[in-house]
Amino acid sequence: MINVHPLYSLKLLAFISLTLLLNGCAHELFYWGKYEDSLIERYVDNENAHTETYLNELISEAEIDRLRIPPGICADYGFSLYKRGDRIGAINYFEKEKLLYPEATPFMTKLIDRVKQQNNSTTGVTQ
Repeated sequence: MINVHPLYSLKLLAFISLTLLLNGCAHELFYWGKYEDSLIERYVDNENAHTETYLNELISEAEIDRLRIPPGICADYGFSLYKRGDRIGAINYFEKEKLLYPEATPFMTKLIDRVKQQNNSTTGVTQ
């Protein structure tokens, strides 16, 4: 039998227990879904067709499973909607980004104001 110092055994037991505890509690902070795929298709393959679908699925799946939507995802989806002409949808997702991440409020507010300005100039409405 190997003679091990009791203090060493206690430290080893504490280390193993802490490791198991941390691994058991570990989980993803955010739900990323297929976001990586959308980035690769958009920026590497220069293929934008699936981006909006990926973003919409990511947001929907995260909401259904009550997972955290990563920062910037709602803004990215809003911008995708804006590019295809859905200004109201874009504003809704910029607002959602503000709700989820208050630190994004100044940037999202500027985007919302710009979209509203463009919408008003397109429809001929003045403020």
